[in-house]
Amino acid sequence: MDSNEQRQILNFLYAVCSDRLEQYRNAQDEIKEPHFKELFSHCEQESAEMMSEIHQLLEQLGLEWEEQSTLSGDLHNLWIDFRSKLSGHDTKAILKALLCAEEANLAKYAQECDQIQLSEDSVQTLLLKHYGELKNAVQRLRDFIEKHEKATEVHSE
Repeated sequence: MDSNEQRQILNFLYAVCSDRLEQYRNAQDEIKEPHFKELFSHCEQESAEMMSEIHQLLEQLGLEWEEQSTLSGDLHNLWIDFRSKLSGHDTKAILKALLCAEEANLAKYAQECDQIQLSEDSVQTLLLKHYGELKNAVQRLRDFIEKHEKATEVHSE
């Protein structure tokens, strides 16, 4: 894999993390429950750290950093906002839209990790670390959704 391909992949994944950070910022504005705000804040901070690590790696490799966003990230942000407004800021709807966005982020990382296997160890190591963090975030979000659904069922009975 040449350095131009590495640069493109790393910049794309930086944009994925940037979109993710924005998704969690928006969710914090939409959902008022403190336990969700804590999760969203954690994921937002995690995204910022991932962005910083990618930026540092680009610098280490002497590659150019380009600020960008992804079309799918922009669409997910719009979808989360739309679902929130359409549902009257329903927590479950927002959480499901976030889960959809996180699963898409995970798929993007998986695809890029497959492409970068012939790359520098430092690149592969970082991307696999980020992939693991995203995988954990998806599971945490699923767990939160399940707990929220159970709690709402108990209150509605």
